Amino acid sequence: MIGIFKEDLEQYQMLLDNYETLSPEDKNTAYQLAKMMIVCADRWNEISFNASKYSKEYNVSKSDLQQWAYHKYRILMVLHEFCRVVYKQVCDNERSRWNEN
Repeated sequence: MIGIFKEDLEQYQMLLDNYETLSPEDKNTAYQLAKMMIVCADRWNEISFNASKYSKEYNVSKSDLQQWAYHKYRILMVLHEFCRVVYKQVCDNERSRWNEN
């Protein structure tokens, strides 16, 4: 299955790599990652949803493909939520510092 969705997997891995280097103070990166992760999650959801079609086209197990794609979708959604939390916390901290002055 890896060869079938090569570009999708490269994008997925790039997002994971960028997530690993995310600093809790980097709101811009958190925001950009959250946006990219939701788009990529949608793609993996589409792959999972169309597993029947892809399984026939690429001669792979439908259930394996569906579970594999859904797992990637769920990981991306969790990371998306985390990036949103980082972004919000940094914004709240900046706002509270601004209000103190």
